[in-house]
Amino acid sequence: MKINVTRDDIRKGKPGKPTECMVALALKRELGISYASVGYREAKILVDGQYTKLYFPRNVEKKIRFWDGLHFVFPFSFELVPSGFLTGSAITLRAQKVRPPVLVCSSPQTA
Repeated sequence: MKINVTRDDIRKGKPGKPTECMVALALKRELGISYASVGYREAKILVDGQYTKLYFPRNVEKKIRFWDGLHFVFPFSFELVPSGFLTGSAITLRAQKVRPPVLVCSSPQTA
């Protein structure tokens, strides 16, 4: 999924504030969520009552560091890399937790 960090996100964002930085604002807006906490390399978001970790490409880390230090950056876009979201490991873990249904067949009783 592509995330666009707009001029408005940059203007309204607060450097050094994980839940109010330009990337957190962009994630909240683009994903339609109310909580996003951003670090330099990843973000934690709240979706349907569950936290999900998202990893950023290296260029996003550089932009956040530059913005935190100099408070200046041009609008940019990046692709999200979610952890365990529709990946083999998540599917495997979920499959292990699901038990097949137990079928109970009753045979007709003879009197």
